[in-house]
Amino acid sequence: MKTLHIYIFIINLFLGGIFIGFSQEENSMEQKPDSIFYQERYGIRIGTDLSKPIRSLLDNKYNSGFEIKGDFRLTKRLFPAIEIGYEDFDYDENNFNANSAGGFTKLGVNYNAYENWLGMQNEIYVGLRYGFSTFSQTIFDYTIYDLDHYFPPDHHQINQKFKNLNAHWVELQVGLKAEVLQNLYLGFHVEVKRIITEKEPNNFENLWIPGYNRKYADSPFGVGWGYSISYLIPILKKDKIERLK
Repeated sequence: MKTLHIYIFIINLFLGGIFIGFSQEENSMEQKPDSIFYQERYGIRIGTDLSKPIRSLLDNKYNSGFEIKGDFRLTKRLFPAIEIGYEDFDYDENNFNANSAGGFTKLGVNYNAYENWLGMQNEIYVGLRYGFSTFSQTIFDYTIYDLDHYFPPDHHQINQKFKNLNAHWVELQVGLKAEVLQNLYLGFHVEVKRIITEKEPNNFENLWIPGYNRKYADSPFGVGWGYSISYLIPILKKDKIERLK
């Protein structure tokens, strides 16, 4: 019986030593961590350009417009992107009145140059796009420009519509996207564009192209800007460990 008590005492002492050892090791890891564990989200982000419906309310020449935006996080910094939309715009110049309306598509990729803190997925990005638009233009009326002003203005009312027009361009974007709520992003960007090729009406120029904005006769370049709101649909999460220095 005395021997049994000795065995029980030794077993309890051994188990107690193991428990104390595990406790000390756990406390040591909590007190002196050497890495931080977190998850990076990968998925599809879908949103819209807020500037177009706002502009349709404030600018009586901008009849309507919308744009659906999407991107996918391919790597830590690369985001393939697509933008699809439609615009309808009236322009009233000194010697003519016209309308341009049609759809557009932009394809490209964004590069995130911002180094996020742990767990954050904000962006300060540079993007490249190939843009394509199919549209129509309607010439309502025009007046032949006369430098002498000797004869009365030669005004023509025609209401002629030119269909199946198109334009191709390349576009550089610089912008930012900030996560304001879980998976919800607000963004702003500016655009610099250059026409590659275009199909124009007979005896007339494309002065406004959906997706491209105003086109100037003396320059192949154009500019634009936009505000966006988008939501990230997480598809997978990758475990990451950041080692402390």
